[in-house]
Amino acid sequence: MEFEKVKIDKNHFYWTWKDLPYLPYAWLDKKDLKTLPKPFLLTEIHPDCPIGIKNDEKDGFTNIIKLEDDFDKLNLDKDLKKDLKRVEKKNTEIKISYNEVDALENSKEWFLELWKEGKGDFKRRLKIWKEKCYTLSAYHGNELIAVHIAMKEKDTVYYFGCWWNRKYKSLSIPTFLLKKDIEKAIMDGVKYYDLEVGDESYKKKWGVIEKPTKYYAVLTKELADLLEIKKYVKIKN
Repeated sequence: MEFEKVKIDKNHFYWTWKDLPYLPYAWLDKKDLKTLPKPFLLTEIHPDCPIGIKNDEKDGFTNIIKLEDDFDKLNLDKDLKKDLKRVEKKNTEIKISYNEVDALENSKEWFLELWKEGKGDFKRRLKIWKEKCYTLSAYHGNELIAVHIAMKEKDTVYYFGCWWNRKYKSLSIPTFLLKKDIEKAIMDGVKYYDLEVGDESYKKKWGVIEKPTKYYAVLTKELADLLEIKKYVKIKN
């Protein structure tokens, strides 16, 4: 586990896990606690992790779809079911290619246009995602228009997002690819499809199970007050 320093102002900082922005959840083991730099704050720890304090904020809850043996058996919102039928019709001519070698490289401009991520951070994101993720590439004719990004681990698929061309907004291509990936996960016998942390309305429409993530904090009282952290391991200034 590598760490990075997060500066709050010229007098305050804390350490956290360096790869927190790029992967769906963090995980701590007891052995990690002995070597953590201080002060330390790690958020979005997996709900099943034995280490950590429950996050009571709704935007820190997971969004997990419990998969059935058939897509039609999922507990989807009624409006979403209608939308998915329209989305299917709009994308009848879209071709999908699974796990193309250069998918992330070929679609990265759409992500960078939207989020303006720094070169160093984006380089690390690409390295991690190329190692851990698979992709679904969508083609309109011969033109690549979107790349869906996810990761499979044990009995769960984790959805990372979709990099797509805004020129094709009317196709709702991220929703289309998400549906296709969930269908594939069901065919592969996967038990859960995790839309990750967040209170975005589109996630709730998939009939998700919500679980509070955890956090772990080793802070001074002054820093805890500044970060509005109520429960933490206290250290001296």
